[in-house]
Amino acid sequence: MIDQPLDIPVSNAHCTTLKWRAGIVFIEGIIQRVQGDTGQKALENLISMLDASGPAALADVQGDFVALVRSEGAIHAFKSFTSQFQLFYRPKDRLVSNRLYPLWDSDSEWNPAYFARHCFIVPGYQFMSAESPIAGVNRVLPGELVTFTRSGIEHQTYVQRQYRYKLDTTQTREQEAPGILALLRDAIATRLQARPDADICVEISGGLDSSFVACLLGEQRKNVNACPEGTRAIRGVMFSQPDIPSHAISERYAREVADRYGIDLIIVAPDALPWDSVHVQHYSDEPSDFFWYGDLFSRAVAELADPGSYVFTGFGADQLFLRSPAFLPYLLGRGEFAAWYKTLPHVSKLLARGQINLTWQCLLSQMPASWHRTLCNSRLFARSSLWDVSDVNMDRMLTNEVPWLKSRQSLAALTEQRRQQEAQLVGVDGIICDDWGYFSAPRTVCQSHFDHKGLVDASPFCDLALMDHMYNHVSAHLVHDFESPYKSLLREAQKGIVPETLRHRKSDTFVFNSFQLRYIEQSRERFEALIESANADWIDIAGAHQALEQVTFGMATSSTRSVVALLGYLQWQETFRQKAPRLKSQPEATCHMAQI
Repeated sequence: MIDQPLDIPVSNAHCTTLKWRAGIVFIEGIIQRVQGDTGQKALENLISMLDASGPAALADVQGDFVALVRSEGAIHAFKSFTSQFQLFYRPKDRLVSNRLYPLWDSDSEWNPAYFARHCFIVPGYQFMSAESPIAGVNRVLPGELVTFTRSGIEHQTYVQRQYRYKLDTTQTREQEAPGILALLRDAIATRLQARPDADICVEISGGLDSSFVACLLGEQRKNVNACPEGTRAIRGVMFSQPDIPSHAISERYAREVADRYGIDLIIVAPDALPWDSVHVQHYSDEPSDFFWYGDLFSRAVAELADPGSYVFTGFGADQLFLRSPAFLPYLLGRGEFAAWYKTLPHVSKLLARGQINLTWQCLLSQMPASWHRTLCNSRLFARSSLWDVSDVNMDRMLTNEVPWLKSRQSLAALTEQRRQQEAQLVGVDGIICDDWGYFSAPRTVCQSHFDHKGLVDASPFCDLALMDHMYNHVSAHLVHDFESPYKSLLREAQKGIVPETLRHRKSDTFVFNSFQLRYIEQSRERFEALIESANADWIDIAGAHQALEQVTFGMATSSTRSVVALLGYLQWQETFRQKAPRLKSQPEATCHMAQI
């Protein structure tokens, strides 16, 4: 049995090992609350629970973590429901690790199905799918406990959800906002208590989401129970293009937040981003289609944050609080005809689209996806927009095949598999969420820049307790409110905490397309070479080159979206090949392996 127990102080790291009656448990991530307690007491409670109930007790732990538990004759691997961290294993020899490189051998092969999902940008493939980039290597799924013994492998799912929107028009924003505020405060406080000596960095865009997190951090920083005396001020980082009006306004709001809460705010201009370093790549377990964002912005944050810091963000707020016109066909599908009829004119006004047109789109959206796809691909009214449902069901319009991508399975087939996985994880058509894999996104984007400095991404809006509250107790009409300003429920929760001028801002849209284009243009020669070296059995190389050319002209199609994802994969693949053998011979301190 291979095991590498670590002894890292809990307050300074996101990895630790604990001893329980039957062996050792290794944890990567943040344990926020166990049996009502936080910090060191939470870990003590966890040991008691393991002693009493075994590894299944991990299902009752609140946090963002993965765990490897060793007991006599067995290895148990568990992943919390919303964890950004991963556990990988190879069934043939029962080797399991929290990093992918220990499972890479000289005879390993890449997984074409994973490659297809990545290039098609199938939502959730790094979260709900058991596949990994390496053929024959799987990942532990959310809420799953995988037990490895000499006689075989056993899978048990302990955490699942059956979310379905609550529709209660008697609820008001004023009634529900305090509960949301309390949960967000708790999400931040429990993270601070898990690592009380960690410095804090927060990304502030000047928008509603990140500013709320920054304000709550500033509020709790004053609590001596959360942060000991003598700790350094919160460091804020904002990326701004002051020549763009929306950025200039956002910068003013960010400075207002920083002044109110004593945050040391650093404004990073476009030319101060690490453009000269984007060709220097570090190890990460998996590729990201937002690789360019990580190489520019996450790298810049890593340079500014102190080692071992938390890096707080407002990521995940859109999934919970941003209204969507997809609510219209959702209401129709649930038979909520009165609510649909009441909502229709407000959506029509917001989108500047006629009510008859939106009604037609809603009706088309009730049609099975395969039927609708047949109509879209037919010659019947081929040159018209008759079958277009993009105003209320963009998901249907993002299933165009990518001609240069050679996949054994179509995008439609992969999309159907994704829906089946979603149904098992969170229920069938219970809520509107375009990507249940968003929990894993921060780490795939940031890992290569954060890990070497011991930085830990912290996204309070991704807490399971907050999700459960929003989807089980808060009426959907408060989120999908088209009569009031967007995110009106979140704004209500911000009263007295976020500056009023910011809380009432009309728009906080940030556009990063120019950064992506500049990044690709600057690295064009390198990307062209990567495409040339790609597996010709997986892509049509000439077609991929053409799609890259279209990207540089600003074209936005399924093909151009996919070729950007392809670049992220090829860049990651090249780096993985280079880094994995060395790391395997000299594993990082945070890498943990177990085998039976």
